[in-house]
Amino acid sequence: MHWVRKEQPAHQHCTHACCRGYREHPANWPVIVENRRLRAVSDEDLAKRFGKVSYQGTAESRYAENQILSEMQRRDDVERRRKQHAEAVAGNRAARQMEREAEAHRIRMDVEEQTKGYLVTAQGRARGITDEEILTGREAVFIRYATDDAKAYFAVNPRPTGAYFRGRDTRIKYSDRVTRRRPPSRRR
Repeated sequence: MHWVRKEQPAHQHCTHACCRGYREHPANWPVIVENRRLRAVSDEDLAKRFGKVSYQGTAESRYAENQILSEMQRRDDVERRRKQHAEAVAGNRAARQMEREAEAHRIRMDVEEQTKGYLVTAQGRARGITDEEILTGREAVFIRYATDDAKAYFAVNPRPTGAYFRGRDTRIKYSDRVTRRRPPSRRR
């Protein structure tokens, strides 16, 4: 990784710009490494390099030690911030989930009290539609299989669907829709 020819005498300071006159000509690494190069090095290689440059007692080796130590500290700080962020995201997600469940439970208790527990028509129960699908499911299923009491309740109050928790108004604005089929013609 050294970009000059090795014509320097061994065990003397390198006079090239790569070494800045701080160190001997390197076998593999410069003593004072560019920070961008340090960021690409693995932790094991960084620790090996620290072992090589430490305990030499020269100003160059102390500079290199400080450089490697600061890179190790930077990596530790990045990892600590990453963990803190992941914990914060998980905590926020759990808090939002608990709020959603509490609000859905509150709406469920209110609607069951208002409708006496009958949310699904007999036709819907025969098809396997549950109360949960009426509360949080698709609007088409709601309009087709909800009882009149449930439709009246949700015309005034919002349904606890995903859109409701994103802040949209989910009150059902329905009308008993006319089927798409034409009524049978009356022949005389």
